Amino acid sequence: MKSDLEQFLTDRLDEITTEVVGEITVRVPAYAHLRAGAVVRLVRDALSVYAGGGDRTAVLDSFRDLGAGAARAGHDVHHFESALRTGARVLVRRTAGAAARLYQPTTEFITVMERAFTAEGEIVEAAVDGHCQAMRPEMDRRLHALLAEN
Repeated sequence: MKSDLEQFLTDRLDEITTEVVGEITVRVPAYAHLRAGAVVRLVRDALSVYAGGGDRTAVLDSFRDLGAGAARAGHDVHHFESALRTGARVLVRRTAGAAARLYQPTTEFITVMERAFTAEGEIVEAAVDGHCQAMRPEMDRRLHALLAEN
């Protein structure tokens, strides 16, 4: 059974998703060109897992794939990480605001906030891992070409 806070967030997934995507677009202009539908779906899936639903493994795999795609497209990992952290900031702000309305600071509030930072760390790690794995063949090719020249 979901806590009051998890239900509160679940009931507002579309609203929070829109806010996350909007803030990423404003704060990380390098990502303003992305297809809105794909980004919205990925953000909504991640928020759903955070709010106590969804398939965590599938979401982390999607972020790994996103990281790999960003690497293959030549996108800088720092822009990618900034976009992920921007989304996490919105989520923490919304969670803290909701929790303050629903509860006095309690163990549950602290647990939920710790989960937010754990989820953010896992998502960033999966995405950066995908980015690095996708870049590895390119780095190997460059190293091989450099060694062949000498």
